[in-house]
Amino acid sequence: MTDTVSKEKRDSMTADKKLDLNGFGSKAVHSGTNHVGDAVNTPIFQSSTYKLTDERYAGWAAGAQHTLLYARLSSVNSDAVAQKLTALEDGEDAEVFASGMAAISTTLMSFLSAGDHIVASPDVYGGTYGLLTEELPRFGIETTMTDMRDPAAYEAAIQPNTKILYIETLTNPVLKVCDIPAMVELAKRHNLLCIIDNTFASPWACQPLSMGVDLVIHSTTKYLGGHSDIIGGAVVGSKELIAQIFPRKVHFGASPDPHNCYLLERGMRTLHVRMPVLCHNAAELAKRLEAHPMIEKVNHPTLKSHADYEVAQRVMPKGTGMIGFVVKGGDDAALKFMRGLEMIYEATSLGGVESLVECPFNSSHMMIPEDVRHAAGLIPGYVRISIGIEDLEDLWADLERGFANI
Repeated sequence: MTDTVSKEKRDSMTADKKLDLNGFGSKAVHSGTNHVGDAVNTPIFQSSTYKLTDERYAGWAAGAQHTLLYARLSSVNSDAVAQKLTALEDGEDAEVFASGMAAISTTLMSFLSAGDHIVASPDVYGGTYGLLTEELPRFGIETTMTDMRDPAAYEAAIQPNTKILYIETLTNPVLKVCDIPAMVELAKRHNLLCIIDNTFASPWACQPLSMGVDLVIHSTTKYLGGHSDIIGGAVVGSKELIAQIFPRKVHFGASPDPHNCYLLERGMRTLHVRMPVLCHNAAELAKRLEAHPMIEKVNHPTLKSHADYEVAQRVMPKGTGMIGFVVKGGDDAALKFMRGLEMIYEATSLGGVESLVECPFNSSHMMIPEDVRHAAGLIPGYVRISIGIEDLEDLWADLERGFANI
């Protein structure tokens, strides 16, 4: 069995190495799968360490990346996930982490030092906002926040010590859409790294590496896992950049356990089946909500009323399962709406097969100053829903129950 999982054997048994896989669905199902012992799926290798062989000693001396030595570095299951995600994002290599925030923090700390500077948006994910504004300044790393939808504003914020332009495909939870090619052009012109959080789109809806982005980050907890039963993160990019991230992953210790990776790989195999259903549901519900008398505003990139509709048609025309909307009557009305729902579950997170709802003001973005939230579009009454794969009419009936509770 030891020989079975050596690097050469592992590479030879990886399905996308043997098959010419062009379709996204085929890559989702087959890429990365390690048929150890002729198993259909990658078995769970619940082991903290591996037998040291001459080959593995050589891999250790070469840096130890993707070498089966110790599970904090790599495991059979983490490598399977990394290969699958690399295929789906059309990258060269990937590393996986114990959480999305571990992926974000480790990636940023791999390329930043005291005295460096980042440009980002004030309505990034709440955890990212906290990292940029509370933690990194303690190490002498500063961030300028400006409108991600305006490349000129990002360019104006660039300083001589700027190293990274940090963007999100879709902002969380206001659903602003980034003009990725414009940001890539800006980053290349100023010799900066362009790093994107692609969680809200998934590689099914958007592949930023193909547009020139340097590194793509995911909270694999969300659409990639797809079942609200794991926590994880990942970063995908060139072999050169991922190789620079790997030692920091080892030092910071945020490695995923093998069973978690097994569940993630299982979830990723149906990404191309789940995403069309939930995106269709979300697009149709967004249209109906926009016409509802108790709604002030709806944010969804498939709506022509969305400020970034034209950009969305270029960078992520398939849409998203996320909907943001403002209930008339402010936060009190929004809370009553949520408490009237029966099927849509009041819980944080997103991207699962079930629909989830929350008000960002008292959940994901509660630690962001109120004036910053409001300026970013998180005005009173804002509700975020992650639409699942339930039947459309059942979802609509539940939304109507919520409105009836106001």
